[in-house]
Amino acid sequence: MSQELTKEQIKNCEGLNYLTWDMFDSPDSPGSGYNFMEREPVIILDEIVKKTRRHLNIERGYLSKAAADKLGLASNNSHRVGRAIQIRVVGQRKRMDIIKHLCLLGVTRIAVGKDILYFDTDGLKNDAFMIW
Repeated sequence: MSQELTKEQIKNCEGLNYLTWDMFDSPDSPGSGYNFMEREPVIILDEIVKKTRRHLNIERGYLSKAAADKLGLASNNSHRVGRAIQIRVVGQRKRMDIIKHLCLLGVTRIAVGKDILYFDTDGLKNDAFMIW
């Protein structure tokens, strides 16, 4: 028995093969990932999932003003405009695999920490590789 997708379910995966837009929602604003997240970083990440066949734990995508203020993020933080993604990555192989594919797909702003990987496609900021 096949089940029809609702309009909301179709919208949630529009343009994506592996990820869904709600993965990038601000915690205080359901639907904000679809409405406010820029397409470029999400499509890049979707392509990485396709190439690596890895499951990703997305911690942050778009953040509303209230959510970003609560976290103390700067007013020019790329999460506020939907151009940044932060992923929890435990394991050096997985982290290096994702970084390699980010570089191959033209991402020039990447940050790594002990168990996080961040990247953005914010054209208003200088290229950088950062260690957090």
